[in-house]
Amino acid sequence: MGELYGRYHGKILQLATQSTEDGAWKAKLREILAEFNDDCCELSASDRRLLRHELADQIEHEVLRFFDPTKRAVLAIALKQLDDDRRVSAFDVQ
Repeated sequence: MGELYGRYHGKILQLATQSTEDGAWKAKLREILAEFNDDCCELSASDRRLLRHELADQIEHEVLRFFDPTKRAVLAIALKQLDDDRRVSAFDVQ
């Protein structure tokens, strides 16, 4: 699980640091989040919740590091997706 955390935290953070105002990052972010969701399906419900919670918490802290609105948008959208999925996965039944 730590490997998944590191992989996706790195991908999202890298995308944020490299993002530009042209919005090309949006498709890449969708791709990263879809890949993350696919990988999470292989985890138990409790591990999924824990991973989403830890990743969302870290990204929430990362948002505060950036002043550029585009970079913050990447992180905020990723955070919103993780939070939405985290709420839904709270109702997962094993």
